[in-house]
Amino acid sequence: MRITLTSDVDTIVLSDSFVWRHDVWGIKKDGIQGLLGTPQYKESFESIPQQDGDYWPSRLTQKGRTITLDCEANRLSSVEAAQAVRRVCDLFGRRLTITVEDANGRYQLTGALADDPSPTMHRREQGFGFGLVLYCPDPHKYGDWASFPASGGSIRVSNAGNVATWPIVEADSVSSFTLDLNGQRVVWSGSPSWLRLDFADMMPSQGVVGVDDAFRIPPGDSTVNASYSGSGLRMLVRPAWR
Repeated sequence: MRITLTSDVDTIVLSDSFVWRHDVWGIKKDGIQGLLGTPQYKESFESIPQQDGDYWPSRLTQKGRTITLDCEANRLSSVEAAQAVRRVCDLFGRRLTITVEDANGRYQLTGALADDPSPTMHRREQGFGFGLVLYCPDPHKYGDWASFPASGGSIRVSNAGNVATWPIVEADSVSSFTLDLNGQRVVWSGSPSWLRLDFADMMPSQGVVGVDDAFRIPPGDSTVNASYSGSGLRMLVRPAWR
């Protein structure tokens, strides 16, 4: 497994099967927690008075995900080790893209460093151990974006994951569109110039959203009904997993 942490100013690559060579950044054996599983429910099951069992919540939703990595950097010079400690501490307060590559392929989460990494120097200050506690408000794991063009009054999309996911709509030269999936409808109008509309926040790069009943793309194949004026309308979808 390889985990890459990317901030706006740096990229740190960590491997759980590193080779002992110069400038090693690695994850210790059994040093990954909170990544392979899935977080617990936010809701609680309330007891039914004078009856066996509990009430079902109106819906079941998840808490954010906490990932802990027990890491080590070795085979560095004392100067390199000191600089590396600064890099690790500089992860704090930044939005981090967490890219995981394992037997399932590549997927990403977004989070932030949630605690002191507590670097501890050793090996005559030519290496150090540190711990990363990463909090991801969105607990889902996401694959790469795929683009699906509008054609013949519809957009055929696919979500290869097992969790519904928010799409993004882009257009090159469209002045209006109406998109509908399973009775949920989104209507937008604006100038016939480049547009990007993320259904996660419904804040278009230009124009106005007239009807905001944003929908997620469920797992599997779906057909989104599309009525639009102009050309170059497409929907971006990425798979999601728990």
